[in-house]
Amino acid sequence: MTNRRSNNVLYVGVGVFAVGAVLAFFGLRSQDHTAAVQHPVNPVGTPNSSVRTIAVANAPALTFVLPKGKQAVAVEMPSVPGLAGYAKPGDTVNVYATIKNGQPNGKLRQPLVKLVLAGVKVLDVRAPAPGTEGQATYLLALDVTEAEQVIFYAKFESLWIALTTPDQKPVSTTGRAYQNLL
Repeated sequence: MTNRRSNNVLYVGVGVFAVGAVLAFFGLRSQDHTAAVQHPVNPVGTPNSSVRTIAVANAPALTFVLPKGKQAVAVEMPSVPGLAGYAKPGDTVNVYATIKNGQPNGKLRQPLVKLVLAGVKVLDVRAPAPGTEGQATYLLALDVTEAEQVIFYAKFESLWIALTTPDQKPVSTTGRAYQNLL
């Protein structure tokens, strides 16, 4: 009698294992394991842009519209200069550079704060996990010249961003230094 009971337990165990293996196979097969996928599309009504969908491991898929002639540039920024969590995808920002290092030509007086780009579209913002320290990463839509400026200042000086309205008119400033603070 105990032999019959152990055989039944064995059959049930093998059956549960087989069902679990089949479910695991189909569950894993249905997942997309690509690290990054881009699907350029021209949505109706926006012929000068393309939609990008990026899938990154352990993160939800990201979809954004990249205007024609622009490229997506990621920039890391500390909390306060990076708007302390107030910026979100779709916002428009102005980008300021703070220049504190010596200039080879000596024309700029240090330190200096200068508006370098106006009306920049934020494609995405990746902030550090709540309760952790770190820098937020901003994905900005920039043309080639703007990308060079932002990358230069992010690498050798520092950047600040400010929220603005999408319809703000272009502005130009002389910047602020000790010589023209007042």
